[in-house]
Amino acid sequence: MISSDMPPLITLQPVANFDNAWVALLLEGEPTLDGVALERLLKEFGLAEICGTLACVASVDPASVDPALGAELPPGRLILRFPVTMAVDPGRHAMLDALHAAHMSLMATGFPPADAVLPAGVESLAVTCPGQKMPAGFADWLRKLPGPHLALGTTENVCPGFCKFHWISGHLPGQASPVLKGDPTARGLLLRLLSMVATDADSGEIEALIKHDPHLSYQLLKLVNSVAFAPGKHITSFAQAIALLGRRQLQRWLQLLLYARPAGCKTASPLLPRAAMRACLMERLAERVGQPREMHDHAFMVGMFSLLDTLFGSPLADIIAPLHLSDDVVLALTGGGGPLGDLLAVVLASEGAPSAALAEALVHADVERAEWTSAVIAAARWTVQVAGEA
Repeated sequence: MISSDMPPLITLQPVANFDNAWVALLLEGEPTLDGVALERLLKEFGLAEICGTLACVASVDPASVDPALGAELPPGRLILRFPVTMAVDPGRHAMLDALHAAHMSLMATGFPPADAVLPAGVESLAVTCPGQKMPAGFADWLRKLPGPHLALGTTENVCPGFCKFHWISGHLPGQASPVLKGDPTARGLLLRLLSMVATDADSGEIEALIKHDPHLSYQLLKLVNSVAFAPGKHITSFAQAIALLGRRQLQRWLQLLLYARPAGCKTASPLLPRAAMRACLMERLAERVGQPREMHDHAFMVGMFSLLDTLFGSPLADIIAPLHLSDDVVLALTGGGGPLGDLLAVVLASEGAPSAALAEALVHADVERAEWTSAVIAAARWTVQVAGEA
């Protein structure tokens, strides 16, 4: 049961490697998390479940964290991030050593002075990539420590080879380039599929279209067999997916399929987990503000379709115009507001550090702080499952 005490305002941002795969989540809070708030998020709100799959980089005051917390999580999956000034303070070394001995990883934010002595447990740095104008000692510390080093607030100009970054955080423009660029055949096929899904076309027609592209067929069966969709079941055909799992869920998987990696692409799709996170978070928020069941589906669709302009490289209004979507979905996607538009504003405001804009959007959408915390962690947990199978 969620306590009535108001938790800090949090956000969860993806941390990816240079193959676009999510490797961790960046947890930030306003005010900065202390040990009590972190433990509550892990245990009461279910964040610890994600740590079974990905690391969690938690921006926290390390002095307030109980080392016993590390014994309850897989070793190294909880990464405590804190200002570099703490790491270079000899008076804090014993405290940091105790946390590291309890199987927590330590990440300092910023660059230490060239002559600084760090505790042995501080093995990684989180810094804003300066691009071409590197300060003195920029690369030296990144080479000296084993990492993984995290680039914060970066652009697509991050150089993993020279600067020795391993991870990048956030929803980066460079990662979100259209996945169908230069492939008009795939673009046309997916636009037809999108239209059929949006208008609830006959299942046989959808199946026939997907069978024209073996890659789409493969990706669909891979998605529906993921633990996020059908635990304990193995689905071997499109018809079986409809019979066992229902049309409502199938439509959602087809929406996700729009963002699957194109044929021949060896890196993960940067858009699929982003779209999944938006869609699931929209649905969770619609549930928590008391919207009827039909609106839950519409909320999911708004979140999923909100990245179609990035996927296809065309204005969103042009893409959805021929799809005959419901008025509330169109209103939200075109910036017209409404209940779903208010929830989408919350989701978009959450794609960064906690901010006044996010707090205001939550109030405007009538979302309580505890409900937001529960929703964003649940959505991240579901997205991690989806991304791991896609």
